[in-house]
Amino acid sequence: MGRTIIIEESVSDYISSLYGTHKWQIGLIIGQLSAQRDYILHISRTPEQSGNSDGESKPATIDEIENSWIIEHAHQVSRMLTGGLDVIGVFAFGPSDMLTKSQGKLRQLVFSIQKTVHHKPASYFDDLIHSRIILQICSATKKYPDATPNPAEVKYQSFASKWLKLETSLSLSNRQFTVPKKLERSGLQNQIMGSIHSMLQSISSALCTVNGELCTDDQPLVSGEKPGKSSHSNTKSTQTFKIDLFTEEPCGASEPVETRTVASLVMSGSMSCRAYIHQKATVREAIQALKYDAVRSFLSRCEVLCEDVMDSQEEKTKNVPFSSTWTSPQRVFAPLGTGPVTVCDYVFKDETLKESRDRMSELLDVDTKEEDFEMQRGIPRSLVEEMETDSGDEKKTDSDPIQQGIGNRVIGAVVGIVIAVVAAGVTLLWGEQAG
Repeated sequence: MGRTIIIEESVSDYISSLYGTHKWQIGLIIGQLSAQRDYILHISRTPEQSGNSDGESKPATIDEIENSWIIEHAHQVSRMLTGGLDVIGVFAFGPSDMLTKSQGKLRQLVFSIQKTVHHKPASYFDDLIHSRIILQICSATKKYPDATPNPAEVKYQSFASKWLKLETSLSLSNRQFTVPKKLERSGLQNQIMGSIHSMLQSISSALCTVNGELCTDDQPLVSGEKPGKSSHSNTKSTQTFKIDLFTEEPCGASEPVETRTVASLVMSGSMSCRAYIHQKATVREAIQALKYDAVRSFLSRCEVLCEDVMDSQEEKTKNVPFSSTWTSPQRVFAPLGTGPVTVCDYVFKDETLKESRDRMSELLDVDTKEEDFEMQRGIPRSLVEEMETDSGDEKKTDSDPIQQGIGNRVIGAVVGIVIAVVAAGVTLLWGEQAG
């Protein structure tokens, strides 16, 4: 028996808007995969690819658009998703002959997206569902010639309002890491990734409580209740679960171990995480969605900040130890369409919500109002000043420290962090205050 694909009813209106206005279109499917069924929550058109500087014209068919363009779109969209949500496939809209010719390309795309976009966060988890959806919509017949590489039943339902919400905050207090000697010649990003690898593993394997209670993995997140008996059945608010993560840390006396390192990394601060899950999810599925949000947002943050930091470094300072402090963007949330499910963006201190709104419009194809944004409190200035002082005290190089700020905006940063790079070492400060 084939899988069942459930499409949120609001997506039907979105698809209807394509008829008569576009000859063809390609984009991403945002949703959730589960053991029994797949949920399509939103589809987002890939921004139009313009011709290149060599005078080539814009793509005239689906086959002509570059795969790298769509993969980059998926990469940036993935950073804007909260836990439980993912880029679960691609959709193509156009005449039947164009769809037929593009089937090979679409299959290649879903494979490439899985390999390049999901690989890093997925590597910290076992038993993830890796199936992906290809949704083809004929512009002439308004039918779905194919919805997945394998047979599947497609249904429309209004399910987003019934989804469950999970929240947690992660805190670190001057947590120190080291960059191993083997990464000495690696870039800043690889050095930071290598130093925090064990911490991300501890997050993925953390013991969790749900609303203060330990639960077995296979029990339903929401216990079975008769219709009308649920305490939240008559309210439009989303049922929210508070999750606490307890990571395993070394304890007791241990013999000192000599380790060759090239840098030190210190983190301090807090970060808010959230996830959404279908109402029939088990405790294990729900907790995994929230852990995935923590790992993915952490990886995205480091990736974007490192790119921005290194871009702002002058060429002459390459491979030269430097000392600096950076403030990373703050995570803000906004609704994905009209439902209760939210997505996120990352706003630098010199940016406005209008800029974030414009990014969401371009990447997610949604019209979000500025008043709909949820923003946590900013980074206390005293915390930043403390880190700057510490980085100055720990400086151990004859070269002058280079004070760096965040430069040009790179779409898809992560939660707010302050980063101080200390002479041949790195100091990270988480700056977001969980609300």
